[in-house]
Amino acid sequence: MLAVFDFDHTIVKDNSDIVARNMIKPSNLIPDHKNYLNDWTQYMQQVFDTMKNINIPSKQIIDAVSVMSPNKGMPRLMRALNDNNIDIIVASDSNSLFIHNWFERNKLSDVLSYVYTNSAKIEEGHITIKPYESQTLCDWCTKNMCKGAIIKEHILSTNKIYNKLFYFGDGKNDLCPVLKLNQNDIAFPRSGFVLDNLLKSHKTKATIIPWCTGDDIYEYLKSSKLI
Repeated sequence: MLAVFDFDHTIVKDNSDIVARNMIKPSNLIPDHKNYLNDWTQYMQQVFDTMKNINIPSKQIIDAVSVMSPNKGMPRLMRALNDNNIDIIVASDSNSLFIHNWFERNKLSDVLSYVYTNSAKIEEGHITIKPYESQTLCDWCTKNMCKGAIIKEHILSTNKIYNKLFYFGDGKNDLCPVLKLNQNDIAFPRSGFVLDNLLKSHKTKATIIPWCTGDDIYEYLKSSKLI
């Protein structure tokens, strides 16, 4: 089995990019997102440039993201999936610095098979970010990342046959992979968030199980004898 997780608002309660951006004080220095409506990754580079200009250290930014609270029960859920030999990957529009440091801080790095996200690194004390890819085939996903394609590519690259796939997400760019699931799979949209609402008007072959906490998912999988 394969478990695919979004990061922001799914594994963690909040959005890592917004947590970082909100460190900019006064707030009128925050770059205007309206200038980058179709390119969030480029926008975040402007945010990181601003943070450099006002002397916010990269370590301070990463530390702020690393202490973000997980959604209740998510660490136990991920640990249980791993204990049951279920492969776990993350597909996220955040970035590699934020995600890997969060998992290290929360002692969960060992549960991950792979992380698909925008690449980020620290150069001369400055965070730089590059898009995961440039894609034009999927209208639901952002131009820098199609999560549906990522899952397909992951399966091909591992040369594994998965008889069941779990997808955990909350946002618009999680719809594409969910619509590609089959009847053996289960989609777990965060209750009351964008994906949950979109699935009320879009059909998927998968079973849909909305959730409020990781504990909800854990109990469902346990009662279904899937973990």
